Amino acid sequence: MPIRVLIVDDHALLREGLRQVLQGEPDILVVGEARTGEEAVREAVRLRPDIVVMDINLPDISGIEATRRIKEACPDAGILVLTIHDQEEYLLEAIAAGAAGFVLKDVEPRTLVHAIRLCCRGEGYIHPTLSARALSRRRERWAPVGTGIPEPLTRREFEVLQLVAEGASNREIGERLFISEKTVKNHITSIFRKLGVSDRTQAVIHAIREGWVKV
Repeated sequence: MPIRVLIVDDHALLREGLRQVLQGEPDILVVGEARTGEEAVREAVRLRPDIVVMDINLPDISGIEATRRIKEACPDAGILVLTIHDQEEYLLEAIAAGAAGFVLKDVEPRTLVHAIRLCCRGEGYIHPTLSARALSRRRERWAPVGTGIPEPLTRREFEVLQLVAEGASNREIGERLFISEKTVKNHITSIFRKLGVSDRTQAVIHAIREGWVKV
C-alpha cells in the first residue's frame, strides 16, 4: 500500500510543488491538502493519512498545536514538520507535541521523501543540519562532556545512537557498524527502554539535551 500523505501549508504554490514532488514517487499517494490548522485536523480525521507534512506558520492555530490535536485524534498518523524555522525551540516544541520528524523548507526533495518514508516506518527523522545547530547551541550552555560512554548505555548502543542522530536508517546503521538490521533494532529497543523514550526522535532529543551526540 502506498504511503498516504496529507499536505498542510497556507501557500497554494508550495502545496502544489509538494504534491508534484511526492506524486512522482511510486510508493507515495497525496490524499489531501489543508490551508489552516483547523482544516488540517478535520482532514486528518476524515482521511486518516499515514503522514501529515505540516507547516508551523498557519493562519489560525499553529502547526504545533495542529500536530497536538491530530495526534490526539489520530494517534497512528505520523507528523513531519516542514518549516523555515531552524530554532531549537521550535524543534523541541514540535517533538513534544508528537511530531515524528522535523525538516527545513530548503531541504532537497529526495531528503524530504526519505524523511517521509522513515517517519512512516516509525523511525522518525531530524535533518542532520538542524541536529548540528541544536548541538552547537547546547555546547554553548553546558561544559563539554567526557569521552566516556554515558550511563546507562553500552558502547555499541552509544554508537547506534550517534548514527540515529545523523539520520541514518536501520539498514545504514547496520552497514556502517557491520551488524545485522535485526541487531540494530534490538539495540534501538534497548536504548528506548534505558532512556525512557518511545521513538527515535525522542531519543535524539534526549541525547542533544545531554550533549551526548556529535553530528
